Amino acid sequence: MKRSFFSFFSMGLLAAGLFFAAPSAMLAQEAVLTRISRNSQIETQMSKMALKNSANADVKKFAKQMIKDNNDIGGRVFSAAITYGYHLQIDPSDATSQAEKKMKQLTGTDFDKMYLVQMDAFVKDDKEVAAEASGTQGEGDVSAIGDRLQGLVESRAKQIPELTSAEGFKIQ
Repeated sequence: MKRSFFSFFSMGLLAAGLFFAAPSAMLAQEAVLTRISRNSQIETQMSKMALKNSANADVKKFAKQMIKDNNDIGGRVFSAAITYGYHLQIDPSDATSQAEKKMKQLTGTDFDKMYLVQMDAFVKDDKEVAAEASGTQGEGDVSAIGDRLQGLVESRAKQIPELTSAEGFKIQ
């Protein structure tokens, strides 16, 4: 009797551990998807501004690619969020809102510099969140999104220094 009670008690603890671990993993995945979605949306908004305000054909080409890539990532994130019942709350930071407001007033090289600095900051954050997503346990969709984003980040990280060099400045 003691043995069966102990076995029952042990199984109960194991089940409780799984119950509490699963929501924790789900919260981590939801947070990662929220961050990817936020970055993607802001990068897309800023890239749309680049199509209007940039005078540099290469910056516009980069912006078009950012929009295309972010639409792909955004669709994958949206699909995963729907599938797993995640509610992604997207709130841009005050600093991002201020940067967007200032960027709307700029054109040409001044705009390009600010746009590329902003994209560089987002690419660095994308690199971090892509690694988190790739390493998530559980839903394969989240890990696959992270893997896809890592490939995009590598490409973007190479392009930005080339563009800043052409614009005559370097991001520290």
